[in-house]
Amino acid sequence: MSKYNFETTVGELLDTPETRAIIEELSPQLLEHPLLEVGRTFKFVDAIPYIEDMIDPQELENFKARLEAL
Repeated sequence: MSKYNFETTVGELLDTPETRAIIEELSPQLLEHPLLEVGRTFKFVDAIPYIEDMIDPQELENFKARLEAL
């Protein structure tokens, strides 16, 4: 199992330079979400319903693959 995946918390993904860079590259609009700081303790998988209107399914799959490749 990879170190990072959709079970990783939003906060850890934001605080880890490698994973934050992936977010910035693939879906920078997520960094503007108004509840971003509130959601830091959520596992990423639990945050998906809150960002579905900001990211398309292909971007989500690309993000998952890039995380798991780290």
